Amino acid sequence: MSTGGFQFASGNLAKLLALPKYLLSIPLAWFIPRIRDRWVFGSGIGVGEGALALARRLRAEQPEARITWLVADEAEADRARAEGFDALPRRGRRGYWATLRAGQVVVTHGLGDANRFGLSGALVVQLWHGAPLKRLHLDSQVTTAVRGPAPVRALLRRMYLAGSRQVDLFVAGSALAADRLRSAFRVAPGRVRVLGDPRDDELSEQARDEAASERARETVRSILTGAHAGASAEARTDADTEAEEAADAAAGETPLGGPILLYAPTWRDGAEDPAIPSEAEAAAIRETLETLGAHLVIRSHPLGAGAYDHVLGGRIHALGSDRLRDITPLLGAFDTVITDYSSVAIDFSLTGRPIVWFAPDLERYAESRGLYEPLEVTSAGRVERDWAGVLGRVRELLGDGVARRSAEARTRALAQRFHAHPEGGAAGRVLEEIRRLRTPEKQLVPEGAVFFESFYGRQVACNPLALDREIARRFPGAPRFWSVTSERQEVPEGATPLLVGGREWFAVRRGASLLVVNDWLRYGFRRRRGQTVLQTWHGTMLKHLALGRPGVGLRTRIAIRRESRRWSLLLSQNPHSTAQFRSSYAYRGEILETGYPRDDRLARATLGDELNPVEARTARAALGVPSDARVLVYAPTWRDGGVTLVDELDVRALAEELGEQWTVVARGHSRTLSFGRYGAAAPRVIDASRHPDVNDVILAADLLVTDYSSIMFDAAVARVPQAFFVPDLPAYRDRERGFTFDFEREAPGPLLTRREEVVACARALAEEGAGAAWVRDSGPAAAAWRERFAPHDDGHAAERVVDALVERRILPA
Repeated sequence: MSTGGFQFASGNLAKLLALPKYLLSIPLAWFIPRIRDRWVFGSGIGVGEGALALARRLRAEQPEARITWLVADEAEADRARAEGFDALPRRGRRGYWATLRAGQVVVTHGLGDANRFGLSGALVVQLWHGAPLKRLHLDSQVTTAVRGPAPVRALLRRMYLAGSRQVDLFVAGSALAADRLRSAFRVAPGRVRVLGDPRDDELSEQARDEAASERARETVRSILTGAHAGASAEARTDADTEAEEAADAAAGETPLGGPILLYAPTWRDGAEDPAIPSEAEAAAIRETLETLGAHLVIRSHPLGAGAYDHVLGGRIHALGSDRLRDITPLLGAFDTVITDYSSVAIDFSLTGRPIVWFAPDLERYAESRGLYEPLEVTSAGRVERDWAGVLGRVRELLGDGVARRSAEARTRALAQRFHAHPEGGAAGRVLEEIRRLRTPEKQLVPEGAVFFESFYGRQVACNPLALDREIARRFPGAPRFWSVTSERQEVPEGATPLLVGGREWFAVRRGASLLVVNDWLRYGFRRRRGQTVLQTWHGTMLKHLALGRPGVGLRTRIAIRRESRRWSLLLSQNPHSTAQFRSSYAYRGEILETGYPRDDRLARATLGDELNPVEARTARAALGVPSDARVLVYAPTWRDGGVTLVDELDVRALAEELGEQWTVVARGHSRTLSFGRYGAAAPRVIDASRHPDVNDVILAADLLVTDYSSIMFDAAVARVPQAFFVPDLPAYRDRERGFTFDFEREAPGPLLTRREEVVACARALAEEGAGAAWVRDSGPAAAAWRERFAPHDDGHAAERVVDALVERRILPA
């Protein structure tokens, strides 16, 4: 097999050697004005991909826009001119100057699709070229490979990161794809928007309209039979057509009647395709196709030419990038796609037709390049490993209606995961988003806007959520915005989600009259005149924080003091917290010691010293806990420097030892959400780490087990029995954080160090007699704990906080 073009190692070396050009171009860009109606487009495959769909839509909507396509050769230039675009070589002075003057630059494969040295200061749009199945960019050791010492590799990584920061908008087809792009390019969530993939717009039409699908089929037939002259999206010469006709005649091509199958393997960075058929396999392929009356079209990856000449002819056809540069707009022509890890499968899923997954090198590929999820998950469980399996599967699909319908259902499920906009129209949405990015900031922020953020946008929860509800109740017309890190997060009714790090997120944060946050503001925020920042924080502190932590360096001390100066008001749950905020953050501003709004629901859920059973049942239903189960909640805090889940208790083993009458609900800290999930589908274990309301977790508990988490103070408001699993207590107390009071003496529950003790504690609680499932501890230690740490938590804290904001004219009277 011969492979053409790019390889990661050589491409990375070229990046390093070009570093002086990058550095010289940046100051030059400061003095060259960019022209708003000039656009530069480029794509790694030439004139195609989503860039072409976007350019066509732009030309239709804005005829005055000047569109320049940067090309690699004269053939690409001819195609660009045939579309009505200016064409310039991407490398060289003219391509550099065009990029340097353009207001917008659109690419699909990387910054090298344009002239990468002229990008500084442009609005850069990265459409990418398919949904990520295999790991990309910084997520894969292959893509960033370069030989050399550690400093050289570190420099290359910095260059990759710098390139990512040059992109203003990454376009994704779904929330799942968006998360993978954010990871691969290490960019803030707001830089990636789920708008649909413009390269799939034509395919979406074919999925809806059988006539459009049939037109695509006729186009493919005409290309393969050599009769195609101008029907494709590309310009073709008479010589091209004559050469193809001669080649087809020599190969003994059969007219393309019957089902048409597409085989489209992915590129392997120069390595040979392990699925190239042997002579025996080629004979089996021909026999199967003849029996079924079908045709097989082989599509090598555009960056690699496949060694399939020995199988071509008759019912087997080649459709490489030399004959058809961009196959995505014609995928509706095929009845079935056979592929390994190619994103063409995700595009094709829009049709709802069967996909055959074929990966003979699955283990090796997963180890080297890497996949974002096991291929068995993507394929819904079926992956063929040789041509015999593929042919058997094809016979099933073309001969058994039940098998085909089952495969189509799996394809539709795949499309639901990867296509948020199956209706198409992505090019229009991308253009609209580009216009929004060009909108002046003041037009993005309505008067009286309120900005909410909880745990850096990772959750819509805690005190900010409780205050949002109260503000919405009393001021229904107030514009409310929520900081989020994913499109999957739901915000309160009437509020607008803003993805962290996006342009509108920055604009609203700078322009809102009130910010309600529960953690650091970061990103260099500066409070403007007339703006109020209400810092609610996120729990009474058992462990030391900020300046109170041992061994805090000078740089960190400066950052802590700078942060506390950003706050206008600080919310406190109790006198202990008030004192700790003064010392730990050197905060000298006003503190509202009102109790915690997030605990209002917990306080209202109690009947005297016991929890209302109705509230408990409601919470359990929200979590999916069986109505007749007893519930042990495990809610540990995170550990400084940790990069894994904290599961000292081993929830799988705990559930097994507790027995069938118990369900274990695990709630990880917000800072460990990216490190995995608890239980791994173990029976009677529910991972509630991402559940939107921690109060459901607390109210569902018969017994709450934590270590040093501030959830212990909230659980006390609801009278929930607690136990503390602290096998590392001496190390945590003496070396990691330390405590702000004598926890060992005052804890409102037993301190345990072995799982067997936790199991014994839970069983003892359950055996207290009739109604024991709802018993809530009312002993002296728990009462003293509530008196000290929850003196104001009566169910009306949110009202008091909003009253205070009204009194200070921060909210209208």
